[in-house]
Amino acid sequence: MTPTQRPAETDRLRPWRRRPHRLVCVGLVGLTALTGLAGVSPAAHADPSPVFPSQTQVDQAKAAAGAAAGQVAALDQQLAASRAMVAELAQGSADAMEAASGARLALARATAQARSAEAAARTAKAQADQAGLDLSRLAADVYASGGGGTGQLDVFFGDGGPQSVLDRAAGVEAVGAEQADLVDRAGEADHLAAAAQQAAAEARGRQATAAAAAQAAADRAQQAVATAQTQTARLQAQQTQVTARLAALQKTSVALEQQRQAGLAAAAERAREEANRRAAAAAAAAAARQAAAQAAQRAAAQRAAAQAATTARQQQQAQGGGSNGGSNGGSTSGSGGSSGGSGGSSGGSAPTPTPTPAPTPPPPPPPSSGGVSAVLAYARAQLGKPYVWGASGPGSFDCSGLTMMAWAQAGVSLTHYTGAQYAETARVPIGQLQPGDLVFYGTSGLDSHHVGLYIGGGMMIHAPNPSTVVKIASIYSMSDLVPYGGRP
Repeated sequence: MTPTQRPAETDRLRPWRRRPHRLVCVGLVGLTALTGLAGVSPAAHADPSPVFPSQTQVDQAKAAAGAAAGQVAALDQQLAASRAMVAELAQGSADAMEAASGARLALARATAQARSAEAAARTAKAQADQAGLDLSRLAADVYASGGGGTGQLDVFFGDGGPQSVLDRAAGVEAVGAEQADLVDRAGEADHLAAAAQQAAAEARGRQATAAAAAQAAADRAQQAVATAQTQTARLQAQQTQVTARLAALQKTSVALEQQRQAGLAAAAERAREEANRRAAAAAAAAAARQAAAQAAQRAAAQRAAAQAATTARQQQQAQGGGSNGGSNGGSTSGSGGSSGGSGGSSGGSAPTPTPTPAPTPPPPPPPSSGGVSAVLAYARAQLGKPYVWGASGPGSFDCSGLTMMAWAQAGVSLTHYTGAQYAETARVPIGQLQPGDLVFYGTSGLDSHHVGLYIGGGMMIHAPNPSTVVKIASIYSMSDLVPYGGRP
């Protein structure tokens, strides 16, 4: 190749060397369009300056981010409220079921009382019938003996009947003491039979009232369960939708968002438990102050009674000493008079103050019944089993059914109802709970709606409600912890 040919070759190859530069420019333009900045046109090929978004675009992006953050916060609040509503619905249905258990227990007791009253009425009626038969035999004997002819029969079988005989027994001289006693017994038997029949009728009325109350409570419980199930399903469906929206707004997967929501729920639960713990501690302190005040009042009353008794005794001694001193002074020598004067002087002195005893502290809780290890082992073996109203095992439990069966392992009999279990156990301040003690929830122990089995460390095993299973939870997981537990 000659030197004269090189420039021509160079000119022929120059367009191919410029082509890559044009491809790069095209690529930059496409990338700019994809990033949302196509509105800002690039300069000519000769302008290599970078492209920046406008202030308007920045403001719009910030506004969009703020709106998304606001939606996230609002959806988080919506989910939290939804979870709280689900928990409230579940616990409300469990409370209604426990109230129905109390009504059912009241019906059983009323039924037993009615049966007892009816049996007593039947016994009294049989005794009255027997007394009337004896009285009839007496009348027949009087008639057979010729004692007054039919007049004697009129005495026993007149319009007044045996009761008329009882009223006129004192005036019937023909009847001896034994016969009069028979008449008295017959009248008393009639009175007892009538009273027993009245008591039986009243007991049947109470039974009917209790039956109606039990049925109404059961209907309310079933309605509460149905309402809770319907609303819970609706809320859970909303939670699924909200979780998906949150994941889209935050550019996360649904699984990660669910984990985030679970963490938020756990943090909220810890905050609620801490608030409940502080409230329970305040209630326990108030109950302790009330108990101390009552103990101080009792101690003050005992001191006042002891002081009054001491003062009365000293006054009696003073009066006796002055009398003896005067008589001795008139009949004996000067030493006797001095003795009498001394006696008079001691009688006139002020009474010796009685030392103030210290207030009597409240008695400590009784020791736990034996077999607590068996109680706890049984309760732990039921973890994960479902809640079913009125159930006491082996496959399902409600709250009082679980505690009843757990303590049955130690030979302790408890009634299948929270209020009854509170009455059947000894009081223990919350700060002195021991494993195996019962913890109650409600406005008071006798009106409690839930019970759990304390296992130590502020934790319990309980059957909460139909939405979950037998599980371990903090005793402060519910807000209305009664300040005193129960020790079987």
